[in-house]
Amino acid sequence: MRTRILLTRIEDWQAVAGVHGEFFRDIRPVNTIMQVSRFIDPDWLVEIEADAVVDDGGDTA
Repeated sequence: MRTRILLTRIEDWQAVAGVHGEFFRDIRPVNTIMQVSRFIDPDWLVEIEADAVVDDGGDTA
């Protein structure tokens, strides 16, 4: 699993990382935090993307 956190205010990174840690504590995904200049909606402050590979338990052979 991998997550990306996009922030318009990089100074919020510790608070956002804390919430991220609460939700993903047991999974511990690879994570990237980066600052962006803005989102489409100027009221948005954070966006979190998550990618995961789900194993359906099937035989891959």
